[in-house]
Parts: sequence; structure tokens; C-alpha cells
Amino acid sequence: MSWDKSYLLELKSDKSTGAMIENNTDNKYKIKVLHRGEQLFYYDIFNDRAVIVEIQIRNGSIFKNSLTQWDSGQIITDEEKENVLNRIVSYFKNYQLLDAYIR
Repeated sequence: MSWDKSYLLELKSDKSTGAMIENNTDNKYKIKVLHRGEQLFYYDIFNDRAVIVEIQIRNGSIFKNSLTQWDSGQIITDEEKENVLNRIVSYFKNYQLLDAYIR
């Protein structure tokens, strides 16, 4: 899905912190649930690229097919997708206290 560039830039520059925002400075990424838990912002800070992932926070669903391309237009490789999904599953467990299901 194509997202408005200004919206993604706003999310990238957002410095907010909180109990539900993972700002992993060791691995250089940030995860934040958006809206009512229907999307999740994943920002690869090291490579300055982001993606919005479709989720359903209420039942722990992560929709793998929504991980198609970075905001730069580059296709997300299978290896990158697996890495992002592992980090999101960890986020669900540690920050949302939910078991995640990749669908």
C-alpha cells in the first residue's frame, strides 16, 4: 500500500516515547502502534526506511502480506520481512503483552 510521504516523514521524526513504543537504539529501529491498533509503524532507523504494517492488536494478528515495500519504493526481501516480523512478534509479547499470530 502506498502511504502519504508527509505522513511517513512525520512518523519518522516523531520523538515521542512511552510504554507502548519500542525505540530500540541497539538495533536502530522503532515500532509504534497507530490509530486504533489496525496499523503498526516500523522504522529501520539505521537505513532510514519505514513501512506501515497491517495488524489487529485486539487479537494479536500481524498480516505478513502487508509487508511489501519500504517507503523508498524498494521491495522488502524475504530476509528483511522475516527480520521485521520477528521484531514485531517480540514487540507484541513485550510491549502489548499479547501472543502474536502471523497471518
